[in-house]
Amino acid sequence: MEYIKNYLIAIFSFAISIVLFLIIVSLIFAYTNIDDRYIDSAIFLSMAISAFISSFFLCKKIKKKGIIHGVLVNIFCVLILFIISCILNHQFSITNTLGIYIGICSLTGIVGGILGVNV
Repeated sequence: MEYIKNYLIAIFSFAISIVLFLIIVSLIFAYTNIDDRYIDSAIFLSMAISAFISSFFLCKKIKKKGIIHGVLVNIFCVLILFIISCILNHQFSITNTLGIYIGICSLTGIVGGILGVNV
């Protein structure tokens, strides 16, 4: 039961941090002259930072198996975002971008999990 509570807290922290980072990114793009072709990179960076934060705090509480827990929580987060996106867009399509998001979140989840266990 404790793991489920910790995972839910980590997923919630992922959601809060991704929303905050995307608001910041949208404000930066709205009020500066940055070219729009960098939006995808900014979204990837926001996802990576949010994945790191969620896995770091999860593994800091659990204190073991940082790689496994870091990857699992971020795969759950990406899949939740994918399901929400499919519901809002009324279409289900698995693209290369989903694989890239899962890869980026998995790698940063591993790093965050390792650091969370060892800090």
